[in-house]
Amino acid sequence: MKKFLSMILMAFSLNSFAETNLAGISLKDLNNQPVTLEQYQGKPLYIKMWASWCPTCLAGLAEIEDLSLAKDRNFEVITIVSPTQKGEKTTADFIEWYKGLEDYKNIKVFLDEKGEIIKRTNLPGYPFNLFLDQALNIKKTVPGHLNAEQIRQVIAE
Repeated sequence: MKKFLSMILMAFSLNSFAETNLAGISLKDLNNQPVTLEQYQGKPLYIKMWASWCPTCLAGLAEIEDLSLAKDRNFEVITIVSPTQKGEKTTADFIEWYKGLEDYKNIKVFLDEKGEIIKRTNLPGYPFNLFLDQALNIKKTVPGHLNAEQIRQVIAE
């Protein structure tokens, strides 16, 4: 009976994301300029949610840098940090800290200052991976670290 209930709950939670669209969320780039996800409509979108205090997140940034530079991918790659949410630095402190990282100049980092994505996805912790379709609907979420090959596999599904 427990297995049956677990399967139903898991199916329900996966289906609940099918209706979740991330269009219209106000984000900022590292220059404090407004950004929306609508600029990524038309292609699948991979989003890594992460935090500056998360060692697993930081260890995975090199792979995100490489994936961001890959010419053979058919999807967009961005990352999102939520200043003042879940223990993250303030916007100003995060931007100053991130600009000091020399090895990750090609990663698109956006700031969700209101934590809207955290709320819409019920983000349990970091790192957290979001896979969106061409219309910005969440197709799949995966907690934990994913390497570049795993990301490519999920996109291909």
